[in-house]
Amino acid sequence: MSDSTSELGQIMVALRQLQLENEALRNSLQELQVSTSLSSQPPNPSLPPQPSLEPDLLPTSSLASSHFFEPKVSLPEKFDGTRSRFRGFINQIRLIIRLQPQRYGDGLRQVGLVGTLLSGPAQAWFAPLVETSSPLLEDFPAFLAELEATFGETDRRRTALNKLYALEQGSRAASVYASEFRQLACDVNWDDQALVDHFRRGLRSNVKNLLLNFPEPTSLSQAISQAVHCDNRLFEFRQEERRTWVPPHSLPRHTPVVQPQVSLPPAASHSPTMADAPVPMEIDQARFRPLTDAERQFRRANGLCMYCGASGHVVRHCPRSNRPQFHRANGPQHPENDIVRLQ
Repeated sequence: MSDSTSELGQIMVALRQLQLENEALRNSLQELQVSTSLSSQPPNPSLPPQPSLEPDLLPTSSLASSHFFEPKVSLPEKFDGTRSRFRGFINQIRLIIRLQPQRYGDGLRQVGLVGTLLSGPAQAWFAPLVETSSPLLEDFPAFLAELEATFGETDRRRTALNKLYALEQGSRAASVYASEFRQLACDVNWDDQALVDHFRRGLRSNVKNLLLNFPEPTSLSQAISQAVHCDNRLFEFRQEERRTWVPPHSLPRHTPVVQPQVSLPPAASHSPTMADAPVPMEIDQARFRPLTDAERQFRRANGLCMYCGASGHVVRHCPRSNRPQFHRANGPQHPENDIVRLQ
């Protein structure tokens, strides 16, 4: 096993070396083309003769502008054989090859790119191809077909159909729902009308209601554009409601109703004055005490309740009394001796 691993490493090093040598040859050819184009231009008699520059002494900027610039692209995460990741991985590989056609211009380099980004079971599948010098190493389409047959989804169309039937917008944005719908629609053989009908079926009910004001779409792209527009309008409306909504705790509380005190007629000269008498219903929270002699005499003289100090009823019928009445064990009952609560 160690021998095969070392041989695989040597082969990969050789592939990399060939790639570097090929790039060096291409750069030399480009420099030669630049020098040839400069020497073929006729001299201008009105200008003083310029010293000739060797290709090695040419400015770097002129060399860089003479050939096609390939953008730098980040390599995808290594593929370990997970079926759900196969499609995304291959799409990234194809994009890299399109953006860098000079670096990956032939089948061997393209297969080598994929081989260096395999791991786990996928790398174990790729190793025998290198060890046996398989023709697949130079045939990129055939190599991808074998890789997909091994690690790709076996029945992509049926899988996409099952996902489409269960796909709905839910609480997501319409743009996110449309993106997933488009990806699945690539694997089913439906016409535009069927795609439009199925796309609208999965939208939220409030988006469907707004779509009633739009004309019937003729393509999936138009249906997606209408749905995204309606969903964005609903989102803006919800945001506006949140900005204008006032939480209940910030509203002014109701002012408690204070019962007006009834002016009592002046009592007889021998009775205490209003200044000396206690104010009925004066608040003294959660505390009870018996009436004083002056309070008891004042309430009896003015027909007031011995419990709450109000008129119109006696203590045994007081609506504010929520406790049992206390009476003497022996002798006549005297309501005026009851314990009262100062509210």
